Amino acid sequence: MDSAYLHNSVFNIELKRRELEQRNLARSEVKRWFEDNYRVFSKKSAFTCLCCNKPVNMNLTKDEGRPFYFRRNDESECSYSENTKTYDKHVSKLEDKSKKDIGLTIFREKLEGELKPYNVEIERGYHYKKKLSFIPDFIIKFPNSEEHWAIDYFTAIDQGLTSGSYARHLSKRMKTYKEEGFKPFSFVDYSWLSFLEETNKGTLLTAETYVTSKTHEDYQWDTFLEQNMQGRLLDFFTKVTGATMREFNSRSIAYVDVFNRLCTIFRFIPIAQHDRNITFYKLSSSEIPLAQALAMNADHNHFVLSKENEDDRRNDFLNALFEKKQQFELEQQGLREEQGRTKAEEERVKQEEKKQRSRLRAEAAEMQMLRQRAEELEDEQVEREMQERARRAALRPIEEHPEYWNERSRRNSKYSNYTYQQNPSITTHEKTEDSIEKKKKEKVRDLLLSQPITGELYIDGDKKSWRIVILKWINENQSGDSLVVSLQKIISHMKSEGISFNQSDKLVKYTIKHFLEFYRKTIKTELKKMIELNIKE
Repeated sequence: MDSAYLHNSVFNIELKRRELEQRNLARSEVKRWFEDNYRVFSKKSAFTCLCCNKPVNMNLTKDEGRPFYFRRNDESECSYSENTKTYDKHVSKLEDKSKKDIGLTIFREKLEGELKPYNVEIERGYHYKKKLSFIPDFIIKFPNSEEHWAIDYFTAIDQGLTSGSYARHLSKRMKTYKEEGFKPFSFVDYSWLSFLEETNKGTLLTAETYVTSKTHEDYQWDTFLEQNMQGRLLDFFTKVTGATMREFNSRSIAYVDVFNRLCTIFRFIPIAQHDRNITFYKLSSSEIPLAQALAMNADHNHFVLSKENEDDRRNDFLNALFEKKQQFELEQQGLREEQGRTKAEEERVKQEEKKQRSRLRAEAAEMQMLRQRAEELEDEQVEREMQERARRAALRPIEEHPEYWNERSRRNSKYSNYTYQQNPSITTHEKTEDSIEKKKKEKVRDLLLSQPITGELYIDGDKKSWRIVILKWINENQSGDSLVVSLQKIISHMKSEGISFNQSDKLVKYTIKHFLEFYRKTIKTELKKMIELNIKE
């Protein structure tokens, strides 16, 4: 035990030891100070047990870091000593002891300052004059009342996370407090607060749920939510939050930043239960000085902790939810409109491609017809020539040799009454081929000027204008079947020709690159020519 009565006042030997060590005294100097000032009182049995008033002896340990303590002279056990052992065991196993020691010092200071006007008695839990299975950090006793408050400050609520042992420990602790007639107040170290402002959601470990509370204001929130969160608004809330709860169960939890002496109260509703934790949705929160949080409320039945009437916060919460719903609906409407525009554009492109395919099929059919007509004309020409030869052969006298007849016919042809159609220097077939080649080139030009190109919206003006500029540049710079293109040079050339962009040159380069690749592919497909394309930045 670290405390004992001395002259009807509680003397905490551990608190005094830490106070002396903070003055940079060595362990030996601290021990000498206690020996000089208090050993004689110990010998005279002036120190007595807080529980049973039996004499206790002052024990000053030698090793650094070990606590000083009191032990009953007869070495028997009482509720104080047993409670101390139980408490120390729980703290060493389940808590961050160094942080807890600092926190409890601050808690005691604030509790004594705020509750002094009410003549309450604030004592450490292990001083309780009855053996307990779970020891609170502090017990507050009220004058002329049987009511006792149990105060706990938890620093490491993740203990036994995988096994759930700590959650079970806290569940039993709270149940035991109520069975003993204690009114529990729990505070969790601020380092365990996990909350996202942008989603208004947070996470509680299962262990944390056992140290939440249900106050009058929480019940007010339940009633408010049940009356106002209905129909489409409730559907919206469950949809955007992913809530799976069947009813509203508002609760509160207190987080304490002992180093800054601040207390943050979160009021929330659980919206989803998981294996080792829950997801909660914040209803309201308050950050106030720890001293203010530990002040007594007007009815003297609870700590203040937060505002005692949150009607304005409830209305603000509901208004904010309505605004989110309206914003969500506007976004959904915009999304539907965008999807409609996208679908319409896809349909337009689909129809355009369908027309393009029809046009290509018509052109292919026309080309086939022209080829057939050219072949027919050529066959007719051959047929006429064969008929002319047959006619001339029929005029040859039978006694005349064919070679002589042919020679004479050639000499006399200029005097002949017959006229012969001379073969033109360019045959009809060749003219037809030229016509086909011309149509192919026109088709290629049409494709290059009309086919959609990825990123062409980056270039201002009519899409044909900038393509004509590039095609003219290609015509001037292509060497045979080789084409070397500097994207930066061609962009500069386009700008000099009055072409402007609405995006950076870097993005426009991708558009030009796509067009050049399309040019090479089209020339290969339609004109059966291979272009060696070399694109440089």
